[in-house]
Amino acid sequence: MSERIRTRVRSGIAALCVALIMPWAGNAQETEDALPSVEEVNAHLDKLYRSASAESKMTMTIKREERERELSVQGFSQGEERGLFVITSPAREAGTATLRTSEGLWNYAPRADRLMRVPSGMLSEDWMGSHLTNDDLVRETSYEDDFEVELAWGERDGERVLTATMVPREGAPVTYSKIEYALDAREWTPIEAVYFDGEEAVRTITFSDVKEVDGRPIPHRVEVRPADAPGEFTRMVYEELQFDVPIDDAIFTQQGMRRQARQYRDKS
Repeated sequence: MSERIRTRVRSGIAALCVALIMPWAGNAQETEDALPSVEEVNAHLDKLYRSASAESKMTMTIKREERERELSVQGFSQGEERGLFVITSPAREAGTATLRTSEGLWNYAPRADRLMRVPSGMLSEDWMGSHLTNDDLVRETSYEDDFEVELAWGERDGERVLTATMVPREGAPVTYSKIEYALDAREWTPIEAVYFDGEEAVRTITFSDVKEVDGRPIPHRVEVRPADAPGEFTRMVYEELQFDVPIDDAIFTQQGMRRQARQYRDKS
């Protein structure tokens, strides 16, 4: 897959991942025939995976052609710019961490006690061997500012859905030519997002296992599948997810990342 194709809008995953944190716009309601306004849908999608702060525990399963592996990940986020993701198992990788701030992205290798800043030329590289990239952790876009959106009612597996076709505006920091969303018709919870390069679909993200978190319906299972390797995937399943929890600012520093990562390294 080309570097241009592999970089992507952070939408869904990584949030990936990072923490995939999605406050719910509870006023989204389906009417019999009338479509919601583009402004309403954009505002809703711009809130996906965002909150004042969040803490999560998830299992990430990475299936590549050569092998399958499973990671447990502890995630912390604060606002739109700060994030810390620490691998807690398996033991050989426990304490490996990634820190995101407004100044950039850093990886921490506990065995060597080494902190490395991720250069811009490596943002398209895989994150921890998954189908997410470093760029997924740092790129931020606005559906309202960066996309022209066309809405329509559709059908998926016999159920009515709201489809949103998004084409980047000229000059927007988006590398995909188009994103096609399928959303729950009543609550606009994402079901699927397909990313295109030209007319070719290059990545599909599916959202499922919706559970309530603080009264909000949140997909707890997110799966990323690349089109050029249909047998491969990265699946993220949330065991715990909390919104608007107090988190010490010091966690989102290089020293704070080391302290947090060493806790898990020492336990392994």
